[in-house]
Amino acid sequence: MDHLIAKIGKGLKGAKDLTWDEAKLALNAIIEGQATDVQVGAFLMAMRIKTESISELAAFTTTVRKWAPPIPLPHAENIVDVPLYGEKHNTIHVVVAASLVAASAGAGLFMHGVENPEIPYDLPQVLRHLQLPIAHTAAEAIEHGAQSPWVYMDLAGYHAPLTKLLDLRREFGLQNLSHQVSRLLNPARVGSQVIGISHPPYLDKMVEALDMLGAKRALIIQGVEGFPELSLSAPSMARELRSGHISSLVFRPDDAGFRSGPFQAMSSTINGPESGNPEHEAHLMTQLLVGRQKGDRRAWVIMNAALLMYAAGLASSLAQATPLAQETLDSGKAGAFFTALVHGRPPQAQFVVPPAPAVIPA
Repeated sequence: MDHLIAKIGKGLKGAKDLTWDEAKLALNAIIEGQATDVQVGAFLMAMRIKTESISELAAFTTTVRKWAPPIPLPHAENIVDVPLYGEKHNTIHVVVAASLVAASAGAGLFMHGVENPEIPYDLPQVLRHLQLPIAHTAAEAIEHGAQSPWVYMDLAGYHAPLTKLLDLRREFGLQNLSHQVSRLLNPARVGSQVIGISHPPYLDKMVEALDMLGAKRALIIQGVEGFPELSLSAPSMARELRSGHISSLVFRPDDAGFRSGPFQAMSSTINGPESGNPEHEAHLMTQLLVGRQKGDRRAWVIMNAALLMYAAGLASSLAQATPLAQETLDSGKAGAFFTALVHGRPPQAQFVVPPAPAVIPA
């Protein structure tokens, strides 16, 4: 382990990338407990300073995938994986409302994340206040997936070694390579992925790593606070992978037929400092889903629901998906779907198998 730390730890000019085998060897040593605590900390911090190469990201992901078998979900090839490992400090988790709208329209969504006590409140707290089901094991995720196109799983019950690395965020005060690997993990190996990142260099790194891993379809978005969410107030840079073809995209609110809105519309404290809490956010989500919330915040939900529908293959563009998202919200389907989930009833939404995509010319 010491020679691998030395290779990546010689500063910005002297550090070298690990080979595929070296990257796998290092992460295996960490997961298996062969590396000391000091070596683990040194390796993770040296890698953070150097930053992961495309090959290292792919090798790390390959390694962690071998520690937990894929979760067998029905229609896996038509489901969208939505990893949620960002840290919200200023905006609401609009992906929750957007995912419920998209799922009620027939999009299959598999979301996963972890508890994060380092921030005032995290996504699982919002989900609990909404009384939405959280799968704590792979078996529970399979059970939930058999009943609904919307599934959220706590990673801790599925991949303990990776969760342990994520938890080092508390001691380091910084994220480490495990946060990127968790985004790439795709526990159910479903057919499409929508990944949010904060730092622009990871747009290309993540999409090319997924291509190395054999992913068929993925969207990497420089999202709101690192979440897979399009911004209402600014353009969102993205990369798309489809059958080996990588494209650079820019998503703007007017792509969905909306004007750019103020950042305040996305804020978690729009109603004052005291409104920034999971209970208040859950109340906002409920109002949005039952159609009582209008204006820019509703537009933000629709835009992100349209993104997930597009990723699920229900529409060929954001513009085409937007009317479907609007109709689903306005008709009450999204509210009824949400209510059914809360009360433990099988939602009425039917999982939609999208048509085969057109072949992209070489």
